[in-house]
Amino acid sequence: MKFNRLWAAALLALMIGCASPDGIKDNHGHIKSGDPSKISLGMTKLEVMQALGRPENVSAEGNGETLVYRLERPWWQDRPFEVQLTDGKVSSFKVIEAK
Repeated sequence: MKFNRLWAAALLALMIGCASPDGIKDNHGHIKSGDPSKISLGMTKLEVMQALGRPENVSAEGNGETLVYRLERPWWQDRPFEVQLTDGKVSSFKVIEAK
């Protein structure tokens, strides 16, 4: 009985130790088809990352920043999904369609 409790405690400690302290999931920049609906204008960068996870790529210019995610679609038709931040808040977001 003690042995089972010890294993349960060790497993719980391992799971808690692996959790991200800022609540941001590490999905390697990939998001599911419904995830863009979680974004709204005026959100902060932290709020976006808590909703979508860490971006695949980040670029910055002047007072703007772009977070790039990979929107997963069926049949290997994934598309880039860009979130534009101006002065630290979401100013636009869009799916980049194939040319």
